[in-house]
Amino acid sequence: MAFPGALHQLGESNQVVFDLIASLDECFIIGFANLDDQHLQTLQGLVRVFTGTPLQQSLTDAVAAISSNEFLDKHFAVLASARAAIQGALFDTLKSQVRSLLGRGEIAEAEFEESSESPNNVKVLLASVRHWLMEIALVGYARLDTATLVHFAGTLEQIQAEPLLIRQAALLTGYFNELMRHVPVVDSQGIPVYRWVDLWTQAMIGTLRPANLPKSQLISGNLEILGLDLRQHANLVSFTAYGLLDANNQTQLVRVTQSAYKVDAINNEQIWLLFPNATALLDAFAQTRILHLKDTPLLPTGDLLWQSQAELGQNYNLMERAEKFFAENAGNSLVYSTVAASDRHPIQLAEPIFFSKYKVIKNDENIVLSWGDAGELSIAKERISSLSELNLDAIAKSQQIFGLLRFDAGKWTVQPLAVTVKNKTIYTGQTAAQVISKKDSIKGSVVGILQERSSRLLRKG
Repeated sequence: MAFPGALHQLGESNQVVFDLIASLDECFIIGFANLDDQHLQTLQGLVRVFTGTPLQQSLTDAVAAISSNEFLDKHFAVLASARAAIQGALFDTLKSQVRSLLGRGEIAEAEFEESSESPNNVKVLLASVRHWLMEIALVGYARLDTATLVHFAGTLEQIQAEPLLIRQAALLTGYFNELMRHVPVVDSQGIPVYRWVDLWTQAMIGTLRPANLPKSQLISGNLEILGLDLRQHANLVSFTAYGLLDANNQTQLVRVTQSAYKVDAINNEQIWLLFPNATALLDAFAQTRILHLKDTPLLPTGDLLWQSQAELGQNYNLMERAEKFFAENAGNSLVYSTVAASDRHPIQLAEPIFFSKYKVIKNDENIVLSWGDAGELSIAKERISSLSELNLDAIAKSQQIFGLLRFDAGKWTVQPLAVTVKNKTIYTGQTAAQVISKKDSIKGSVVGILQERSSRLLRKG
């Protein structure tokens, strides 16, 4: 296997891009109201990068205005667009590199419809978001305090109540709460600047126009779930299930994503009670049984819009299916879907991969998969949920891994979703169905208590 070693040999052009982003992000630390000559040179360098592109003129105007202390939110929206475009180009390059190394074919692009006009009330809310984000950029993360943040709370509540802004609401809620927990910053060296500017950028892009929602097609076929990526923080829990869909005489990689708001008190296995509509999916996954789907909406991005009803079929071998389709140079005709523009960011790279014949090396608290002279890959332990059935001990004892290739902080890692230990498969989400199906599982749980309280309030109202 020559793959892991070659994977780490990033081209010089990629490193130049990383350096450009890092220099731009420095402006967000100090604040755009406090830029010095070096920061202004960085902005001029950004303009040169976009010479000959559709962004050239608007970026030139934005940088000129900011350099003259003319601060309008439209100029910061242009900066966000430029940064997102750089990340998108980097995503495309990295994805092309890794797919080429794995012997996987090109991905066909899909057409997306133009966005429809937003209602006036939505436009007002989005304008408020842009202004708030500009205030953050002007002050800078090193000088940011809660006074700059708290006045946005009322607007955020309105956004959370607007169905058309559900994606923006989730992003802004997480961003707002994270900033509130960490400002004022005591030491600017401890600022997670790349992450915070990423969140700022995505939030700003989300205000420019509604997301292009592609048309779905109804599809019927057999679904085999191979892995589940679970993510959570204090206010949100979300999972993405990766699977194989056999339909229309072809096999396609698909995803099913489910998300739910939560409060701090909902922890441990009780988070699964927030997904009652995913019971059939989680039950099938726990038993590694095929799901028979009928007329389920499928987007060009490979995202299934989950319907709560599906029929259980026969069993399948999770690791055998993963090896057949996702080992290096698997040589199959698996269909890969296009990637939405909003997901074209290096942190969103999630290339399914099957590994075997590796040696596990423990380095302090880290685990590395080694193939000797062929190279090595670190385990992305920070991506393994504390609620997962997987743990580092199981991974260290494993003989096979199915997971996702990830790219973060300039390097590739692997996020395990399932492992084989002595012919036993262990995977994230393995016990979720048991939690949901327990008799009276809701009763007496934090989720059940909160639901009962909210019902009482509604009845009183």
